[in-house]
Amino acid sequence: MPIFGKEPPSFHDQLEGLLTEQLKAQPRNQAARLKLLELYYETQRATQYLRAAQELADLTPNKAASPEWQKCASMGRMLLPEAPLFTIQGSDRIEFVGAGFDQAPVQQHTAPERRLGDDVRFTRHFEELARGFEAVRSDAQFQATLDMELTYLARRPSSLLHARRLSAGLGGAQIYIKREDVSPRDTQLIISVVGQALLAQKLGRKTLVTSTIDGRRGVVTASIAARLGMKATVFMDSDNSARQTSNVFRMWLRGADVQPTAVERGEAEDAREAALKYWARNPAQSLMVFGLEGAPEPYPLMAREFASSIGRECLRQVRVAARRAPDLVVARGGNNADALGLFPPMIAEKQIRLACVEPLRERGQTDATETLDPTKHQLPPEKHKVAQSILEGSEYPSVVREHRWLRETGRIEYAKAGLDAAKKAIRDLSYFEGITPAIETAHALGWACQAAAAMRPDQVVVLMMVEDAEKDIWDIGRLMGAPM
Repeated sequence: MPIFGKEPPSFHDQLEGLLTEQLKAQPRNQAARLKLLELYYETQRATQYLRAAQELADLTPNKAASPEWQKCASMGRMLLPEAPLFTIQGSDRIEFVGAGFDQAPVQQHTAPERRLGDDVRFTRHFEELARGFEAVRSDAQFQATLDMELTYLARRPSSLLHARRLSAGLGGAQIYIKREDVSPRDTQLIISVVGQALLAQKLGRKTLVTSTIDGRRGVVTASIAARLGMKATVFMDSDNSARQTSNVFRMWLRGADVQPTAVERGEAEDAREAALKYWARNPAQSLMVFGLEGAPEPYPLMAREFASSIGRECLRQVRVAARRAPDLVVARGGNNADALGLFPPMIAEKQIRLACVEPLRERGQTDATETLDPTKHQLPPEKHKVAQSILEGSEYPSVVREHRWLRETGRIEYAKAGLDAAKKAIRDLSYFEGITPAIETAHALGWACQAAAAMRPDQVVVLMMVEDAEKDIWDIGRLMGAPM
């Protein structure tokens, strides 16, 4: 609460005011109108969204030929599925292919996502960072440096396997498997932090500032800072720093300044707040590094852009191995960042079909991965804290927001695969190629195999395979009916 007078307007309120003023002066400014619609969509303000969408509709006589209206309608169908204004026209419909697979339901989000640092105190720093990022995102030298550093720090590129025997067994398209399952455990986190560190260096900053729960992100940040000759300041609540002494020691060895913070409101909120305040006090010398959690812009955009190095390297590898671009690229769906790293570089290449596949829940079936995920259940505070600690770096809470962005492009097919397809994929890949996929990847592979079987032998299908099956091996055994 403010001590004197009214509370200052939030970042979203300020942005809304600026866009509204601009549209009063320039009512046909489509870019500003879309930004206003995106703002209402992100903050889940349905009434304001509908009003702004109607204004755009009134200004758009030929909606079928307007990319601005198509994007507006796509967001509107997710935010207000019953609104007649956004009724799907034939040309707008995304087709979901694959025999027997149901269309993935669109998730509804009734509450706005919490944005860390969404406070007037930090607005200027986020805006400065956004301008700095825009200046380098299309810089070929910056991209080349990022790709080179990732070869050292994240063992990039991961391998691309031509599954020759599996392809021959199916009798259809040639299947290639992008082997992210053999990459380091924290690949997505490492890519994101390396990108932010190189950006900080480009902007002349000397110190990387971050917060951490179990120390994993702190160790990654400290390691990359040491590699680049930078300093690292890591904020960690005092309880976790006492429990995670081995990671604190690793950070210390790398020269990081570890700052314990007292827990007042629980979880890691205070450590993140302390890191943000440190950055706000030292903006000319430091840069705030976020991991894979939800954060204000431009961090989600940065995470997506840096992660898309996976898609760029995949395209290069396929063109070398198959001497052509892929016809179909498949990633598993769900709350993960796989598709966000793979698809963005391919969206502009209209000849490449992109599909995101997740398990179809069948009657009486319990999803083992869901029942084991502590974030999907209400837990006592202490257990919830432990669950957060376990999951740091492997979850991607902003993934729902980013998947909405992918869906809005209209380029991604979202489909579901049944259990029988997953079991057959596990058997076939294990038998023909000596590789056992994790359960979620098996569903995507099963769908991809059915699609490949209906394609020509000169066509190419790429599947992104993520996670070592060891974590699922007993569940896989029970699924396959092994005596266990």
